[in-house]
Amino acid sequence: MSYYLIGIGGTGARCMESFIHLNSAGLLNDGNKKVELVYVDADVSCGNLTRTQQTAALYKKARQIGFGDTGLFQNEFEEMGFWTPVKEDCDTMDDIFHYTSLVNKESTHSLGLLYDSLYTEQERTTDLAKGFRGHPSIGAAVMTEKMDSDEEPWKSLLPKINADPEAKIFLFASVFGGTGAAGFPTIASLLYDKLKRDGNDQCIARISGALVLPYFQFPPADEDSAQEMQAKVDEFMLNTKSALEYYNRSEKIRSTFTSIYLVGDNDLTEVKKFSLGSGTQKNEAHFIEMYAALAAIDFFNKDEYQPGLTVPMVARRDENNDKIEWEDLPDQSIRGGLRNRLGTMALVLYAYQHGVMPSLQECSSDEKAKRKVAWYKDLVEKQGKIDVYQNPEIMQEFQALSDYADRFFTWLGEIISNPKRDVGLINPQACNTENLITQQFPLTLEKIVIPAPDSRKYDYKKFWQELCGAAKHADKNGSLSGKEYLMQAVYNICKDVK
Repeated sequence: MSYYLIGIGGTGARCMESFIHLNSAGLLNDGNKKVELVYVDADVSCGNLTRTQQTAALYKKARQIGFGDTGLFQNEFEEMGFWTPVKEDCDTMDDIFHYTSLVNKESTHSLGLLYDSLYTEQERTTDLAKGFRGHPSIGAAVMTEKMDSDEEPWKSLLPKINADPEAKIFLFASVFGGTGAAGFPTIASLLYDKLKRDGNDQCIARISGALVLPYFQFPPADEDSAQEMQAKVDEFMLNTKSALEYYNRSEKIRSTFTSIYLVGDNDLTEVKKFSLGSGTQKNEAHFIEMYAALAAIDFFNKDEYQPGLTVPMVARRDENNDKIEWEDLPDQSIRGGLRNRLGTMALVLYAYQHGVMPSLQECSSDEKAKRKVAWYKDLVEKQGKIDVYQNPEIMQEFQALSDYADRFFTWLGEIISNPKRDVGLINPQACNTENLITQQFPLTLEKIVIPAPDSRKYDYKKFWQELCGAAKHADKNGSLSGKEYLMQAVYNICKDVK
């Protein structure tokens, strides 16, 4: 049984990145469900897409360590593939719709004239390899033309969904861009039409999605790009209005979706650098993408759903306070609460990077080093029956978690450093990834999650002492294995610090 997650366009990819990081903290209530990932974008080399794919790969490697019963990294992710509506040798709209043949044939000449009236020459002849450039009218036409259920990944995905009586599908897309606004209804409709029905002709699978409203803007294009077709900030609101009016009127949308989550921000965050697309389109993570990811988690975690299309609502605790705090994030469906789960994850990775990894690196390069690391001898050698000096491949697995931690704190640091909002979740100093691996805590553990509790100082010395004593409380029945003993011990220390 699986959850199915589809990220459409650059915004969709960034929302998927936030979902992966949130899920590393164990926010999905059913840890046995696999999460199947599908990426959709006309821009095959989009930097945002590449970053998300790299994050998914790091998650997969880090998960191999094993985390006992902590709930961390509990759900497996599987990438089902990538789909682009822009095929090889069909780089422009004219290529896709065979413009020359369309206008020259007597039988299709009238269609050619209509095509000419709907699209400018620039829209018809612009290379779409960098995406639809904020033009949903182009995206809608191309996606409708090229969407084919016999193509991968849809060909493999649809049978899997139809074989799953509890299938839940969630789509991420922006409503103001070209790819997302067009792909959201098109892909959802394709899936809906191909999925199994019950005795009342209702789709067995449930489909939901997050439509991301405008939340960023960017500076004007430079001279080299100014003459090319591009997304325009001043058209975002018009595109949004048009799309939402269509969604509101469409009976097909109402019958396809169980729920739709609308997520946006009134104060648009300034993107530092303009990009037409491709590898240079690398946006920093944003708290709106975290909200969208939390919407997906809410949908997946629900056991019951209201009849008909619903539009869930969430609001800040204090509308007069622009600061975003833990209480302003929706977590009703998360067992244990968001602050507890995500905060503990941050503490575990922080303690691992600053308190555990340096010693592991020492032990892997110098066999004598483990003599001065009591917790290594007890938790790793005796309990886990592994040795990073004798088995370099094991050290590679520990390194994979360190690499993921670096990516996690980069993502979290970008979210809390938003220039438009004061995002008070994690101490910014904890997210400094420069010289991240040190033998001492730059911050004591109790200061990482905001607000800091009124508790005694939890410094490196105290952490070390408790880790050295953890073997006394380790599972003696053998339910844990290898590296799990160490990770369980780190988690047990961190979970009560906040």
